Amino acid sequence: MNDSLEYLSEATRQAILNEQTRRFRLDQEQQDLSSRLLDSAFISRVWQEADELERTVIKLFLTKAPRGFFSKRAWERETAKEHRHLSIGLTRLRRLGLILTVRKMWSEIGYVMPQEIREQLTMQLLPQLTSAYVSLSKTLPYYISAGRGIHLDLFGLLLFVRDQQVPVTQKGSIHRRAMQKMLPLLSIADEHVQGIALAPLDKEQRDGLALTIVLDLAFRLGLVMRKEKQLVPDAYQIRQWLNHSSPERFEQLYQLVADQLLPHGDWWDAFAQMMRHVPLDQWCCVDAQLRMLETAGFVLPEEAEKAIVEQWLHILLGMGWIQLGADDEERLFWRWNSLPHLTAEEGWFVDPTGALTIPPLVPLRDVWEISAFCQLTFEGQLIRGELQAGKLQSYLASGGTKEQVIEKLRSGCAHPLPDSLVEVIGHWAKAATQIQLEPFYRVRTAHGGFVEEWRQIPDFQPFLQHVLSPAEFFIPLSQKRQLIDLLKHYGYEPHVVMQTDAVDGEEDTLPDVAARGLLLIERPWDGYAIENTFPAQDEAMPQLATLPKMWTQHFQSYHPQSLRDLLKRAAELQLEVEIQLTDQERLHGLPVEVKLDMGYWVVSISGPRGKRSYRLDDLGRVRIVVPDYLY
Repeated sequence: MNDSLEYLSEATRQAILNEQTRRFRLDQEQQDLSSRLLDSAFISRVWQEADELERTVIKLFLTKAPRGFFSKRAWERETAKEHRHLSIGLTRLRRLGLILTVRKMWSEIGYVMPQEIREQLTMQLLPQLTSAYVSLSKTLPYYISAGRGIHLDLFGLLLFVRDQQVPVTQKGSIHRRAMQKMLPLLSIADEHVQGIALAPLDKEQRDGLALTIVLDLAFRLGLVMRKEKQLVPDAYQIRQWLNHSSPERFEQLYQLVADQLLPHGDWWDAFAQMMRHVPLDQWCCVDAQLRMLETAGFVLPEEAEKAIVEQWLHILLGMGWIQLGADDEERLFWRWNSLPHLTAEEGWFVDPTGALTIPPLVPLRDVWEISAFCQLTFEGQLIRGELQAGKLQSYLASGGTKEQVIEKLRSGCAHPLPDSLVEVIGHWAKAATQIQLEPFYRVRTAHGGFVEEWRQIPDFQPFLQHVLSPAEFFIPLSQKRQLIDLLKHYGYEPHVVMQTDAVDGEEDTLPDVAARGLLLIERPWDGYAIENTFPAQDEAMPQLATLPKMWTQHFQSYHPQSLRDLLKRAAELQLEVEIQLTDQERLHGLPVEVKLDMGYWVVSISGPRGKRSYRLDDLGRVRIVVPDYLY
C-alpha cells in the first residue's frame, strides 16, 4: 500500500482525501491517505454505503482479478455486457483510492486493488468465520507429519553455508553434491510441496524441490548470495533477521510464501485471508470454510478441497505453521501452531558434560552466537548442542576468547554454568592457544572517535575483539568482507589500501540482487508502474458531456430526425429513456435498436415487460434518463 501511494503526488493524494471526505461526510481530520485506506472502519463504511455498481466492481476485483489486477483489455472482456455502467463504478472507486491506475511504458493501462484493501473488503463479503470453528477432544491423525518450522530449516541451512564450502556451477545453480548434503538438514519434505502447480516450479525437478524452495526464501530474504563460484552467507542480513522476534519472522516469511507459492485469483486469496483471522490453536473444518466462500459469491471447482490441501495446506504444514487432522469420516481439519507467534524467551540447559538442550523459545540470535563453538542438531522443536574440543579450539584460533565462550553460555543459560564445565573450557583453551600464528587485517581510523562510537553499536562488537590503540584494531581475514559491508551500510566508505586476494582467497564482487531468488515467479502487474492520476467524474463516459442538455433535462416531443438521433444515441450509451406514447401511456426502457421496417421507423425498447417494438410515429414526449450515479 505505502509503496504504491508513494508514486502519487501530494496534490493527487489530497484530491482522493477530499473525495472521501465529501462522499462519506467525514470530519476534516488530519489523517493521511495511507492511514485512512488501512482503517478497517473506513473500508467497512465504504462497503456499507457503496451502490450496486460499486459493489459489483468490488466483487469482480475480489473474485475474478488475479492478485487484484485487471489489464484494461481483461477488464473490458469481463464487463463486456455492462461495460459502460461498470466503468462508472470503477471510476468512482479510483477516485476513492481503492483502485489505482497502472500503466506500461507503451501506454497499456491496468487497474489494481492493493492487497491490504482486498483483504479488508474480502472480510466484508464472508459470513461469520466462527461457523467453521470446531472443538476437538484430541489431536487428529494425519498421514504427513508437520515440519519443525521453516525458521529452523533456514537456520540449519545458514549454519551449513557458513561452515561448509557450497560450490556454484557456471550456470549459477547450486552444485548437485552440495544439494544432496543439504537435503537432510530440512524437515520440510518434497511430499509437502509436490502439489505446487505454479508454472516456474513445473520446470523444476520434483526431487529436491523442497530444498529449492527453502534456498529461494534464503535468497529473497538476503541471507545468502552468490559470490564468485560459491554460495556465501550475508552476515549483516543474517544478524538483522535473527534479531527479529518470532512473530515478526512469521509475518515476513508468511507474506513471502503467500506471494510466491500461493495460487492467486478466484477464491485462493480469500481462503488464505480467512485463515489469517482464525485464532491460534482453533480447529477449523476445511469443508465448512469452502462453503463459506461459495456463500460469499466465489466460484469453486469441483475438487476445491483437494486443491487447497495439496497446493496450500501441505506447504504450511511442512513449514511448521499449521497442524492437519482427519476424523473417521475423512473430514479434514486444521489449526495454527502457536509456537511461531509466541514472543516469550527461554534459556537453555547445560549439563557438566557440555551437552545443551535448547527449548523452542530461545532467541535464535543467541543460538547463532553459540553455534560458532558448539555443534548443533535438531530434534523436532528442540535444538541439541554439544561442546566439542575441536570446534571450540577452532573458534579460539579464529580470534575468539575463553571469556567470550563462557559469557555467551552463561548469559543464555537458565541456571548457573557447572563449574566442571568452566574448567574443561579453560583446559581446551590452553591447548588451543599455546602457539598461534594467524594473519589479520589492521583497520586504521582517522581518529579514536570512530572506534569509541562503534563500541556502542552491537553490530560492530564482533569486529572489536583486538583493539590495538584508540584508532586501530585487528580483524581476522574472514571478517574483511563482513566489515566492509557493515561500514557501507552505516554510511562509511572504507579504503582498502592493499588487495591480498592471493592470501584471503576472495575478490570483491557485488552480491546478487537477493530479491530475485532462485525462482522467477511472475506477477500479473510486472512491467506496470503506478500512474499519478485522479480520474475525472465523467472519465468512464465522456460521451455524456456531448449530449444536448435538452435530451436529458426536458421531457418533450421532437422532429422525426432528431428523435431518431436521440434514440440511437441512447442505445449506443446504454441509457434508458422515458417515453409518453400518443395514447398517454408512459414507459421506461433501454433502446436496443432503431431501424426502418416496412416503410416505418421502429424502435425496440427493453423494459420491465420484456422487449417490445414501437413506431416512432406513436411516440409523443421523450427524455434520456441519466442515472444519479453518473453525476
